This record gives sequence, structure tokens and C-alpha cells, in this order.
Amino acid sequence: MFKRFQIIIFTLFIVTGCTPIVQNDIQSTTSNIYNYNTKKIGYLINVKPYPTHTHIGTTKLTNFTKQYNYDWKIPLYIEQEVVKNLKRLAYVQPVNLKKYNIRADEVNGLLKNINGNWVVRSGKANIYKKLSKYLGLSAIIVINEAPKVAINDCGILGCKEYQAQGYGLITKGFINTTDFYSATPFWVHIYRLKPTVVSLDPKIVNINGSKKMTKVAVAKSYQIEPNKIGLKSYP
Repeated sequence: MFKRFQIIIFTLFIVTGCTPIVQNDIQSTTSNIYNYNTKKIGYLINVKPYPTHTHIGTTKLTNFTKQYNYDWKIPLYIEQEVVKNLKRLAYVQPVNLKKYNIRADEVNGLLKNINGNWVVRSGKANIYKKLSKYLGLSAIIVINEAPKVAINDCGILGCKEYQAQGYGLITKGFINTTDFYSATPFWVHIYRLKPTVVSLDPKIVNINGSKKMTKVAVAKSYQIEPNKIGLKSYP
């Protein structure tokens, strides 16, 4: 998913009218963002600090979800990627919405499509005014961590979908074999706030609609087999 941030930002600058920074420009990025044409783009990273292990057992009785206190710094990494790519655009000033005590539940679902036109959703007028008027933002990017289909298991009786409850690890066990998958259940929302409101969610379905998870290891009788990325142990 993280490699797709450039695609997201590319889509963003098309609809906001921003342009990429020319590498040999005499002016620095720092001076550019304070130009009178500067566009402020807000971002909010709504991701838990620690990874989650979602296990799908042979029966529902053996299913579990557990969070590990491993400081992978994933929220920080996502923020750095967003800010880095935003700063590649000329006249863009990234704004961290958390510094203004703006919560994800306030901005999620900010816009609604009615008969082909995007409008501010009922009950969201105040936060829209704060974002567009008080903070002067042209657009916002919201990245949420939320349950997402990770495994589509098909057999004789049909197909069944299993969700990863958080980023980190999802395992699928059957008798004495366990498959290990990396879990990246992130949802990205991009809303343009002015001159007219537009949601870019339909343009980023490759991320929000993706069900692909990467298998990283297989364990048989509790012995993990080495794989292409060299995972040999499991905490």
C-alpha cells in the first residue's frame, strides 16, 4: 500500500491545481510553501500504535485477536510518507489535523454524493467550516485502520471471507498447518474542500478495494518453514 502514496498524491494535485516541484528550482521548498498561492492540505493518520494479530482457527472457538506492544512506528512511517509526497508538490503546506484536536470520526464521511454531486454530509457543516474557513485547507487526506477482508477462502461449499482486524499479522489455521499473512487493512479518504467539494475515494479503489494480503510463512506442526523474505521465527 505504501508504494501507492505517490499515485494518491498525483491524483490529489490534479484536482487541487498543485504542481510538482521542479528539482532544479532556485527557490527552496520551504520558501515555496509560504508563497501567496500556497495550498494547505490537511492529513490525519488514524492508526493504532501497535500491530494486531488476527487468527482464524479451524473452528470459531479457536479464533482470536491480540495486540502486541511492538513499537514498529507504523503511524509515524505513514505520516512521513504522506508529508514527504505532499512536499514534492510546489506551493503545498501539509497540516497535521491532530494538532488542532480534529478526530477521525469528525472527518470520516465528510462528503456525500447526491445525484452525481458531492455535498457536505448532514451534521458535518461545522467541521467543514473549521477545515475550509478557519484552517484554510484546500483538501484533506484521512488514513484509517479498520477491519478489512484479508482472506477469501473458497472450497466445495463455496467461499468465505475473513477480516484482518488491524495491521500486522493474520493467520489461518487448519488442523496442524498455519498460513501467515501480512495484514494492511488501511482505508484512505481524500476530500477536496474548495473551490468545490469532491471526494476522490472513487479514484483510489485500488487501495480501499484491495483484498490482497502477502503470505509470508507457512507452519506445519509448529515448525515454520523459511520463505522468500526469510521469516524464520514467530513471536
